[in-house]
Amino acid sequence: MESNTNDNDVMNTGVAIVLARMDTHPEEFYGNSEKWKFIYHEYFRDSMTETEKGMIFDKMKKLRRTEFTDRVMGVMVKGMEIDKVKDAGLKAFPQPAVLAGYQTPL
Repeated sequence: MESNTNDNDVMNTGVAIVLARMDTHPEEFYGNSEKWKFIYHEYFRDSMTETEKGMIFDKMKKLRRTEFTDRVMGVMVKGMEIDKVKDAGLKAFPQPAVLAGYQTPL
């Protein structure tokens, strides 16, 4: 039996899952995350509709803007914490280079 629905009229299930994941776990998409890098590969992008590509692009742009704000706020808060410690005459918190290999547990 033939369907009257064109594949381009129905969102790919994988695209829908990625978009939902971006809402629930945005930190997984921060930076140049290896986990989700494949969604940008030409091999997969060629199979997406322009609408699907646009939805992913728009969601990523929103995430990048949020990530940027989070990083700015992180620098500001860390700066305030370091200033408090210095004002108290205590040893300052380790600098980012010291913590570079540390990852927060999920």
